[in-house]
Amino acid sequence: MSILRAGVSRRSFLGANLAMGAAGIANTHHLNRSATAAPAKRPPAPARAVIVLLQEGGMSQLESWDPKPSAPAEIRGSFSTIATTLPEFRIGEHMPRLSRQTGLFNVVRSVYMDNARRDHSPGLHWVLTGYDNQAAGVSLQKVNHLPSVGAVVAHQLGTTTPAGVPNFVAIPNAKQLGNRVRYTGPVHLGAACDAFDSGVVPETATGRYRTPKGLTLPDDVSAARLRGRRQLLAAFAGRQSSASRLAAAENFDAFRQQSFELLLGQQGQQAFDLNSESRSVREMYGAHAMGQGTLLARRLVEAGVTYVLVNYSRNNSWDTHNNNFKTLRNTLLPPMDQAASALLVDLEQRGMLDEVLVLMMGEMGRTPRINKNSGRDHWPDVFSLLVAGGGLTRGQVLGSSSRHSETPLERPVHYHEILATLYHQLGIDHHQAVYDDLNRPVRIMPESEPVDELLA
Repeated sequence: MSILRAGVSRRSFLGANLAMGAAGIANTHHLNRSATAAPAKRPPAPARAVIVLLQEGGMSQLESWDPKPSAPAEIRGSFSTIATTLPEFRIGEHMPRLSRQTGLFNVVRSVYMDNARRDHSPGLHWVLTGYDNQAAGVSLQKVNHLPSVGAVVAHQLGTTTPAGVPNFVAIPNAKQLGNRVRYTGPVHLGAACDAFDSGVVPETATGRYRTPKGLTLPDDVSAARLRGRRQLLAAFAGRQSSASRLAAAENFDAFRQQSFELLLGQQGQQAFDLNSESRSVREMYGAHAMGQGTLLARRLVEAGVTYVLVNYSRNNSWDTHNNNFKTLRNTLLPPMDQAASALLVDLEQRGMLDEVLVLMMGEMGRTPRINKNSGRDHWPDVFSLLVAGGGLTRGQVLGSSSRHSETPLERPVHYHEILATLYHQLGIDHHQAVYDDLNRPVRIMPESEPVDELLA
């Protein structure tokens, strides 16, 4: 049942705001409007964390995981293919590192979604929430109307996150939607499940990374002073009777507690300290935003963060309506290949790949036929993605597309099945419902089941 059914008292509201204002917590930009009951304890699951590498704009499947070398030139394009470590599986020529690591991950080449508008906004909403924002009957360009996947994971697994470490972190790319990742909001799950914004990472292997504001105290507030205010608030809360401590206030206290721990703890600050990584490791991931953001993601899940979303796009850069081949060859595929392969190898060498699920995908594919601008347009009818780790099988190529990559051919996989697989591996019951602000049950995601072929 839903917890929030009445307002917080003015005094406790002001007291909480006093602490947050004094601490200068920049990332606590929402108040907890609502929250649902904490999930029940669950048995151990195969995966404990997720890293999503988001190719916002939609990567072309024909130049990456699903080339069509026998198709006519206007469909085939100008790229060659290269062999991989898997028999008879060839991929685009500009992913040489990943071609040598195919035993570590799976590729699904028959993914589709119901995107009637064939546009980015509904596609991204599908990918990041599991729901279609077109069904809401409104145009939502930047705000999700149902909780994001990251918020759901934070809500369900937040109690497993170490103190001083965020549950859910979004790593933006410069110039993408004001340096933000959209559709990450918690909606009725409350502010404690919102994404913690990492800030933009450097684009070199030696660049300095500024610690996010929500992890640092302002110059005029010492740790001792903040602890004193924390004790004062705790004493004030202790004087309230159990009857007067509304559930909403208790939930807000938990949110405030999380904020204090982020500011006063060391584990979260150390996880975000990208500057402490050796130069060799930073160079392995790549001297670019994709590489440094991916390295930060590895550091975060290593510290206990349960869900990290890394935006691999700048100004919707995977949306290659123009100069598809030049852009992929010179700007997008080489850094993606380096960053993603480094992550998989690094996680494997650290013994973490079996417990961290990695998903790399965009919100759609690209048209089979090349347009007049040497580009490819929107195509949600079929596309490909990479999924690895988290207790899943390895080295599998699942599904196929039609002769010219127009529709799924063998084993069509709706995106909901991928999302159900993610929740399943985390031990989250994706059939359950949580309650919104009006006490209405809202399913975590639409009805679907995990992809059996991916389950170990």
